[in-house]
Amino acid sequence: MTSNSAPTPPAGAPSPPAGKFSGAGPQVPAGFPRLLALHGAEQPYAWGSATAIPELLGTPAAGGPVAELWLGTHPVAPALVEADGARRPAADLVGPLPFLLKVLAADKALSLQVHPDLAQAAAGFDADDAAGLAVDDSRRRYRDRNHKPELIVALSPFRALAGVRDPARTLTVAQGLGAPALLAAFRPLADDPAAGAATVLRTLLTMPAGPAGELVGALVAAADRLRRARGRGPAGDEAALGDRDGGPASRDPVDGGGEDVARAADLIGRLAAAHPGDVGIAAALLLNDVTLRPGEGLFQPARMLHAYVAGLGIEIMATSDNVLRGGLTPKHIDVDELLRIFDPTPSDAPIHNPRTVADSPGGLLRGWDVPVADFALTEAVCTGGSVPVGRPTVLLAVEGRVEVTASADDGTALAPLELRRGGSVLVAGRAAVTLTGTGRVFLAAPGAHPA
Repeated sequence: MTSNSAPTPPAGAPSPPAGKFSGAGPQVPAGFPRLLALHGAEQPYAWGSATAIPELLGTPAAGGPVAELWLGTHPVAPALVEADGARRPAADLVGPLPFLLKVLAADKALSLQVHPDLAQAAAGFDADDAAGLAVDDSRRRYRDRNHKPELIVALSPFRALAGVRDPARTLTVAQGLGAPALLAAFRPLADDPAAGAATVLRTLLTMPAGPAGELVGALVAAADRLRRARGRGPAGDEAALGDRDGGPASRDPVDGGGEDVARAADLIGRLAAAHPGDVGIAAALLLNDVTLRPGEGLFQPARMLHAYVAGLGIEIMATSDNVLRGGLTPKHIDVDELLRIFDPTPSDAPIHNPRTVADSPGGLLRGWDVPVADFALTEAVCTGGSVPVGRPTVLLAVEGRVEVTASADDGTALAPLELRRGGSVLVAGRAAVTLTGTGRVFLAAPGAHPA
């Protein structure tokens, strides 16, 4: 790639998705590469925190939720750069990026959801087209042809649901809650441990409103009784569980499943407060309930049912809007399609610890290995000296202050930028970047780690 062309995804990366993401994008004008201040787009979804992202950015909280900060070229909420005396969409300079970097701040649980793989996305997109559904039709299941793998890295203790939990543990939870209707619905887990979760999910998501309401009401009442019997605080009280920092109780069965049951009682209360009466509250009990420690990552591959519950994190994903929802949402749910792509195989939650990519006197570079070519997420931990960070595309500081310097392939030095907590930078064109100072900076790029 030459310095005056848009970044090209690495070999093996998926093609840009069809629909609103299609097109090669404009070429970078002559005179690049450059380092440019980047301004993210805020998303005020109802589940967001009112304070976490404003605090990171150093801006006053406006009172309403700020759920996400988007730092990419997604056309729904494109980030802007300061270039040539004006603010312009980042896509004008680098074309459509194959990934979207976000800050995500959840106060309430997001929807239970599954993402398709590439083949499923392409087939689903074509089927929706053939059915005559416009891309913005609320009944449409596939908005583009791309898959949507995701990685979230915790900045605070971050609670999430991911992957079908071992059926024996789930049945122990159901028994511990003492709700006969839940035990009846979960019976297929005992009959078919390898794939019974699909049967359970269908039963729950197609349950008539009356029985579904009775089931959820019984769960909420049982959870409240358990919390009171254990002397624990109200649902969502972090001190009540004592393991919000990702301690063993958030990962493994202990005390004969007692902590699993306690976490389930807390989870039911949280979900009921945010989504009263939603049968997704029962479906959520099928999944691993984990709390990430700061620095740990959770990867969401295609076909895995998951939901984020609460916390602040850095998320990166392939650029796509393909989401099949299964509850905890007022949005469209297509049970047949969700179950067609859902993988009911029990598994552990795919938690990833960071791996040191490079070490230097000025700090270190660490990354989270994921099996996709759409993106790589790396973090530079700068301790006072200089840290070469390769060729990232987007930089986001979460602590401290660093100077960003870079050089083009011919050795020409680019105009440097200072990057402070909450600030972000776009690298337009091909340049080798170095950070100098003290702080923590997340780096996003297509493909393998940039170092």
